[in-house]
Amino acid sequence: MNTAPMDADYTPRYIRLAKLLRGWIEDGTYPPGSLLPSATRLAELHTVSKATARHALEVLVKSGHARHVESKPHQVIWRQAGLNNPDSTVDGLTI
Repeated sequence: MNTAPMDADYTPRYIRLAKLLRGWIEDGTYPPGSLLPSATRLAELHTVSKATARHALEVLVKSGHARHVESKPHQVIWRQAGLNNPDSTVDGLTI
């Protein structure tokens, strides 16, 4: 019988990366107007595929934390308003 360790994280990698980036956006590491790393750079830094990195960036766009214009880097648009932004649900998953 094949069992996973009790502390195994079954959250998809793109959601884990999106949460990490969202945290950096919300704590000001990436302030509004700043540019996020490219999917290629994120893939290198976080040891994920480019597709996973692109999916994480897409989640940030859907959750309102970033915007993307074709052939341009993703740009942070989220602005903290009083209380912390509650978790966002994107594609049925909470980020």
